Amino acid sequence: MAANATTLTEKMRAALRISSTSKKITEEINDCIAACKADLANDGVNRIDEKDGLIIRAVTLYCKAEFGYNNNAEKFRNSYDTLKMRLSMSQEYNTPIVSETDTVGGESGG
Repeated sequence: MAANATTLTEKMRAALRISSTSKKITEEINDCIAACKADLANDGVNRIDEKDGLIIRAVTLYCKAEFGYNNNAEKFRNSYDTLKMRLSMSQEYNTPIVSETDTVGGESGG
């Protein structure tokens, strides 16, 4: 990994103030990230870009709530839920992603 390239896992490790790079802790962080992405998608957030500041913030809040960071799990969960709601209502984040190869067509009556 290049010196300036930071993965979402490493960002969460820093946000949670976890210096250990053990495989088990890394797996737990990655599981938490995956759970957050699934939760966002489940509530209608279609654009989950790991480089997007609001998505990074949502994942950070989610992980801090799950890890019970500074004994403020409820505070972080409430902040996450508020951000998730705003993302799910934002056209920028809730519009389905359509690739150039997708075809747009209506149902045929018949």
